[in-house]
Amino acid sequence: MPAADRSRSSSPYAVEQMAVTMHRSVFGAWWRWRTELLILAALAASFFYAWSVLGSWLVPLVLLVSVVLVAALVPHARRFVLARFWVLFTRHRLQRSFWELRLHTRAGRLSLIPLITATPVGSRAWVLLRAGMTFEDFEDSAPAFATACGALDCRVTAGRWAWLLCIDVMRRDVLGPARVIRSPLGDLPTVTPGTLADDAPALPSALVED
Repeated sequence: MPAADRSRSSSPYAVEQMAVTMHRSVFGAWWRWRTELLILAALAASFFYAWSVLGSWLVPLVLLVSVVLVAALVPHARRFVLARFWVLFTRHRLQRSFWELRLHTRAGRLSLIPLITATPVGSRAWVLLRAGMTFEDFEDSAPAFATACGALDCRVTAGRWAWLLCIDVMRRDVLGPARVIRSPLGDLPTVTPGTLADDAPALPSALVED
């Protein structure tokens, strides 16, 4: 056995090296873009299935364009699609930030993002840390995360366990000056001291005599 192969087989980081090789391979690229590829595959499968059933490609194309128009014009659908777009965008940018900021293991393994959801102010990502990483490493990189995601701010909070943390990417301020919350106190009637005296309940006669 060559010396290079023998040293590679005896390396304590053989599994990590294999994971890094897979991450940089075609399979790794497919895994990182799995959501987008699944959406494209579902749309293509629906189009060709409708084409085979209806016998024409024009009707499925019109239906597909109609769905896109509804998603773009209806406010609720548009907000839903935009929120999911920013979720996917944030996941890719965070993973890129982990690599550029060297927030990975010695073997080059990145932290996992098993869950990322939309929030009223942006996106929230849950991150599983690898061995050798600390919460403070990610907390200090919060401004870099905000810059990479094109957000206003970014906050990193610790999870229930040391190997779990939460990254909140804030793209808008719901309490900013552009959004004024009107107080309901302005709808109440005006009360003056004289009005309070007129509306005060009368004392019982027994108390008045005493």
